[in-house]
Amino acid sequence: MRLILCLFLLGVVTQFNAQQTYEPGKLTDSIPVSNTSNETFALYLPTSFVASQASPILFIFEPAARGRLGIQTFIEASETYGHILVCSNNSKNGPYERNLNIAANLFDHVFSGFKINEDQMYFAGFSGGSRLAWALAFAAGNIAGVIACGAGLWKAPSPILPKQEFSYVGICGIRDMNYREMLGIKAYQEEINQDHTLITFEGGHSWPPAEEIARAFDWLDIEAHKKGIKVKTDNELFRSYRHNYEIAEKAEANGHILEAVENYERVLSTYGSLYTLDTVSARLKVIKKESSYKRALKDRTLALEKEKQWTSTFYERFTTDYNEPDKIDMQWWEKKITQLNDKYADGGIEFQRMLERVQYNLFAIAFSRKNPLLYQSNEDQKSFCTELGKLVYLESGQKQ
Repeated sequence: MRLILCLFLLGVVTQFNAQQTYEPGKLTDSIPVSNTSNETFALYLPTSFVASQASPILFIFEPAARGRLGIQTFIEASETYGHILVCSNNSKNGPYERNLNIAANLFDHVFSGFKINEDQMYFAGFSGGSRLAWALAFAAGNIAGVIACGAGLWKAPSPILPKQEFSYVGICGIRDMNYREMLGIKAYQEEINQDHTLITFEGGHSWPPAEEIARAFDWLDIEAHKKGIKVKTDNELFRSYRHNYEIAEKAEANGHILEAVENYERVLSTYGSLYTLDTVSARLKVIKKESSYKRALKDRTLALEKEKQWTSTFYERFTTDYNEPDKIDMQWWEKKITQLNDKYADGGIEFQRMLERVQYNLFAIAFSRKNPLLYQSNEDQKSFCTELGKLVYLESGQKQ
């Protein structure tokens, strides 16, 4: 499969053949994929699109195969940066072999119909689609960057995974069940010196808002400039720097101290080779000495430790009950979930976020077991998963 992907991705320009034309500035859904019986995709061409010119492209992978939804949040960035947007209506959470074949068919169709700038090919995805995007980038070997939303690497970080040449930008809601995972991936990428950043926002497990996607594109654009892939003017570089610096300043002014540090650190790592940023470095040192920062960092660290404990407890019990559904004690689950809510619902902000992450993680585990592409659950197991999912939302006061 790696060889197949490489052949498609390396033959971009030479494979161009005239195909049906599509209107720039319009999202077109359900376009048939050539040489398949029932595969389709959604497409968006920016208004600046010119068919005779090689364009940058972003392939998007939506975990529930909703091509239109996958593209919508990227349209604003597409208009700014000029990327063609493509999202499969068939690739979804399921076996990787199945999704790799769907992706290969899609690449074959798109690369035969559009002139693509082979130095500016990107993948993006959300949740399981994010993991697939990384797997595809790893297999292809010549992708410029990955936008990973709400989930991390295809496999758990380990020393056997080599550094990749592509730039990796993670985007994750602070209340997302995979937030802790994304923090771990960021630390891992720092160890292997991978070009990376992590953008967080106040949200849960969902596609990020358009403004966060725009920040990811901006970061990738600067990285492309530093690698000589794309040339940006001095004015463009400085506007990007000022915009990101102002985001950090605003977070600090609003008392969001951890967010401020995250953004000041990104300013340093992104623009430090372009400008002298002694003022930013000095500001960071001051903030990290303040009691408010130390207290916020301590709360987040403790919340993450509690999250790990609760998640482990629930997962171990879930595995036992799922494998032996005739021995399930739902009263245990009701008691534990009530205990979790009673303990943290009225706690500090970091513990409230942690509570949401633990609850949704449990719901997602149960929900995934009902996916026939991933698990062959029997009726008793499905019934247990359904009942547990309802209990999580009932106890947390959320709507299913």
